[in-house]
Amino acid sequence: MLTLNKLLPQGHGLAAVLLKRAPTLELDWDVRQKSRFDATDSDGRALGVFLPRGTVVRGGDVLVAQDGSLVIVKAAAQ
Repeated sequence: MLTLNKLLPQGHGLAAVLLKRAPTLELDWDVRQKSRFDATDSDGRALGVFLPRGTVVRGGDVLVAQDGSLVIVKAAAQ
């Protein structure tokens, strides 16, 4: 399981080419409000997200894994 523990709001500071290549993670509102959850990205990798308490993840935000890989969050239609 890949651990993600850093959030970059809207991918601020990242090159557009990095964001185009990054896998996505589609989450609904209930999950995006949580600071700790498990998920699976578009590449089929198992992810464990551990963010500081009170953090809300929004569509377009980028999560950074311990190995430096990026995952873009997409807000699921509700």
